[in-house]
Amino acid sequence: MKQMFTYMAMAMMTMALFTSCDREFWEDMEDRHEASTLDGTWTGYIDTYYYDRWGLTGDSYRTTMYFERENAYGGWGYEVDYDLNNRYGDYYYCEFRWDIYKGSIRLRYADSWNDVYINNYSLSGDYFKGRMDDGTTKDIYFKLAYDSYFDWGYWTRGCTRSMTNDSTANNKVMASGKFAK
Repeated sequence: MKQMFTYMAMAMMTMALFTSCDREFWEDMEDRHEASTLDGTWTGYIDTYYYDRWGLTGDSYRTTMYFERENAYGGWGYEVDYDLNNRYGDYYYCEFRWDIYKGSIRLRYADSWNDVYINNYSLSGDYFKGRMDDGTTKDIYFKLAYDSYFDWGYWTRGCTRSMTNDSTANNKVMASGKFAK
């Protein structure tokens, strides 16, 4: 009986080990797939009732984000938030680093603002939507569409890729109008 119990225990431990490895393998493959799908420009709205770092309040604002993959799990990018009525007068542009780990996307902004985590999202070749967590109590929801026509020229002119894996200290940050407070 003792020998049978030992064999059963070993079999259960082996199954748990293979199941654990299998889960990690599939999570890794999913992260790689999500990272490759994220490449490119996404435009849409971020909805929340917010009081942001510039003292602005509102229910939503327009944003465009660009993601460039450097490796299987992350890369660099930039984001511009703007007023549709005055795109080049009222905007905030900031570069960031991003990575995906176990289905969570982390954004580390160049302006040293809190890291933003994107969890429980849906990502396809056409839409990227979900919830952002910036470390505050506000609920931030976004829905972005893939945008192959957005012109980044105004914001990236003269911009060099000085971003490294460990630092975002030398990255470009620009603001104008009501976003420059």
